[in-house]
This record gives sequence, structure tokens and C-alpha cells, in this order.
Amino acid sequence: MKTVNLFRDNKKKLYTLNDVIDALKSVHANECDILFVHTDVAFGTLNPEIRRKEYLHYLYEALQALNVGTIVLPAFTFSFCNNEIYDMKNSRTLMGALNEYIRIQPGVVRTRDPLLSMIIFGKEKNMFENIGKSSLGKDSAYDILHKHENVKFLFFGAEIGECFTFVHYVEEMLKVPYRFHMAFTGDIIDTSGHMYKDTYKIYTNCAGVKPACFYYFENYLLEQGFLKKVKLGEKPVTCISEKDAYSETIKKLNENINYFLEKPFSINDLVCEYTKGKNGERVISC
Repeated sequence: MKTVNLFRDNKKKLYTLNDVIDALKSVHANECDILFVHTDVAFGTLNPEIRRKEYLHYLYEALQALNVGTIVLPAFTFSFCNNEIYDMKNSRTLMGALNEYIRIQPGVVRTRDPLLSMIIFGKEKNMFENIGKSSLGKDSAYDILHKHENVKFLFFGAEIGECFTFVHYVEEMLKVPYRFHMAFTGDIIDTSGHMYKDTYKIYTNCAGVKPACFYYFENYLLEQGFLKKVKLGEKPVTCISEKDAYSETIKKLNENINYFLEKPFSINDLVCEYTKGKNGERVISC
């Protein structure tokens, strides 16, 4: 692979495409059949000789160079919750520039789930074809991943404490008391251009409950040897197996039900409500 200069860190050290690939391999991101990738690709000051789109292309190339059978990335839009149409082909994702770049590449498939959509490319790109209507529950993308062997999570510049949505899937599997099912109904446009109305639900936190930014969980995983981590420019690259992430999340919740919350919840916090509509009227669900 040719040498391509991509960015410099704050000490002016230059990083190439090969450095990126080496960092990914050093955390063993290439040693799996399915790789789920969270991204935040501001690794440093971009090489002025390449455009932003070229930079994203090279990062996409780095992921492909791992030769993993199937790669999955989140492509959430959140628009469905705001009474906006979810268009499988055209709705932009809010999950970062690299995710949006990959979304529109040839051969990339997007899931039908309008709340937590995923994009997939590779050997099993149709693995979510029969995805369910509970975005974090049974037959969700996370549930399907959990039922596969040799799956890993890669945090490509992203921080585990801020974006590990998989934790909420485990919370639903354990039916934690501080979350409830919130349903949304809206319009979906499928890949053939057909529009239809449907309802999906998500296991969200109750009104008085605030999820934590759980950097302490990442530290615990590192200390116990479940997580591999290196620094790439100004950002971390970390990787963990789905099996370990699932078992350790369950372990922590069984030890302390408030582990992933900013503070312990009380009975008064368990109000199942949300705001809906242009006038911001409150709708009580339970």
C-alpha cells in the first residue's frame, strides 16, 4: 500500500495511512468476523495537500484493509423522533463524517430501523434484513450481533464512555427499572422509493433518570484486560469483543443497578414521559 500522509498531532508528528492500519491491527480489530465501528476521526491537523473527502476515503480504506468479513457502523438520524420521514437511501446520519461518507458508498446496505439504523458492508451485509421493531430489544441489530460469533466493537477515535449504545441493549435484556419502551410512529421510505407508515419502539430512560458518561467502565475494562487501547494522533483507538462487553456489562449491573447512571434513581424518577409535537406538549406513557 502506498504511503499517504494524513494528519499531524499537536507535537507535529506525521501519521500515514499505514500508521492508521497498524493502530487498528495493534488492538486486534482485524481478528474477528464482524466488526462494529464507532467513529470520531479528528485525529489531528489534516494534511493540507488532501481534501476532507480524500481523508475520509483513506480511513474507509483503512477499515477495508483489515480484511474483516463484515463491518457495521451506526447511522442514526434521530429524525423519526421529530416527526420527520426516515428515508433509507437519503436520510443523512448524525453519527460522524466517516459514517456519512461510508453510507453513500457502493455496496453499503442500510437497515430499516428508523430509530437506530445501521450501515453494513461485506460478507454478511444482509444480516439485518429481518430486523425487529424494538431498536434495543429482541431482534434488534444489537440482538442479532449478540447471536453471532466472533464479533468485536472498535472505537475508532470515539470514546466508550460517550457512545457505547450496546450498553442500553444489555439494559433492556435485563429489564432495568429506570427505562421504559417509548413508541414512535412515522413515515418510512424504503430503498425502492415506497413510503409507508410504521411504529418502532426504543427502551429509553425515564424522565428523572440521567445516564452517565461512563469512562470508569472503560478504565475497569482496561484494568481487567478486556479492552485493548492505543493512541492515534490526538484520539484513542480501542477494541473489545462483544462477548466480553456483554458479560461485563451484565456483571456491573448485577452488582449495582445504578452503575451506568449519574446518580442512584428513586421511585420519583421513574416517570415514563416524553415531549412530543410542535407545541412541546407532554405525553404521559405510563
